[in-house]
Amino acid sequence: MRLFRSLTRLTNLALVMTIAVAIALPINDSAHAQAKKDATEWINQGRQLWQKNDISGAIAAYQQAANLEPKNSKILTSLGFLLSQQNNYSGAIAALENATKLDLNNAKAFNALGFVYVRIKDYASALTAYRRVIALDRENVDAYNSVGFLLTEQKNYTEAIKIYRQAIAVTPREAKSYLNLGYVLQLNGDRKGALDIYTQADKIAPFDADVLVAIGGLFAEQNQNEEAIAKYKRALEINPRHPKANLAISKLFQSQGNYTEAITALRRAATARTIPTNNLIELQQEIAALYIQQGSLSGAIVAYRQILEFEPEDAATYLALGKILITQQRAIEARKMLENAERFFNRQGNVDGLAQTRKALSELK
Repeated sequence: MRLFRSLTRLTNLALVMTIAVAIALPINDSAHAQAKKDATEWINQGRQLWQKNDISGAIAAYQQAANLEPKNSKILTSLGFLLSQQNNYSGAIAALENATKLDLNNAKAFNALGFVYVRIKDYASALTAYRRVIALDRENVDAYNSVGFLLTEQKNYTEAIKIYRQAIAVTPREAKSYLNLGYVLQLNGDRKGALDIYTQADKIAPFDADVLVAIGGLFAEQNQNEEAIAKYKRALEINPRHPKANLAISKLFQSQGNYTEAITALRRAATARTIPTNNLIELQQEIAALYIQQGSLSGAIVAYRQILEFEPEDAATYLALGKILITQQRAIEARKMLENAERFFNRQGNVDGLAQTRKALSELK
């Protein structure tokens, strides 16, 4: 009887537990479904904010989504990329590393991870990430080119040449890979090989100004200036404001003593709409140097002031501008420029720059 009663109690207990589980499961499923729905709403909000270039707002939205779906590799990938746009590289790496652990086949996460590691100059980790992208996506030409860039930075030209040839095999109509390969061949001392590759690129992309500039550069290295100028002019017919073409042809004009044409080319390049700040500064520095060679200090002053509009903490430009203003006996303006140079050189810890600046300041006393 006791055994029967015990069995009855166990049976009743099991029945109660079964009912409890049956009741609990729909509740858990419902909670998960709601969390997924909420996460989707946060993702949509984050995407909209991203499109409006509200990166901080987008990050906050994706963080909310990640809290609701912590094992969603795609959410973490987007979050990592957004964090990298704010230069929060440690946060980006944490999110992206987590994304790759959750999904070893997430090529986008590995690609973003490679990008972040390049930004912090951890080239070994970047190489590992980009090689994983290639393993997952054999036709991802950007990953091949990224690996080639990293190998080139490490001066491993032999391996860089191999990877760029693989990139060309994957996309034989992509001029960028030819340009990269030609550049590395040049670095490796194989100018003939570089010319052959650039010539191939010119055949598949005859209206690519970058290819023409590359070929012109090879001619210029061999002092074949007329051939080089012809290539640069052809590039400028395609893109009149092409920065590299204008800078290159300007240097050739300088070597011929034709400073007027040299400055015209540089000023034309400086008006390009989509020119990186560092290239714009380089162009203005060249313009200033040419004006100084011609004795046109007012032209140099304008060029230096334009640099400061884009880089208001450029100590070297303040110093150069201060020295010119001293020669024009504009002491008050010169002192202001030199004091700025002193402050920024001091902030950089640039001892040589500080010494030059203080020497120039002493000339004003």
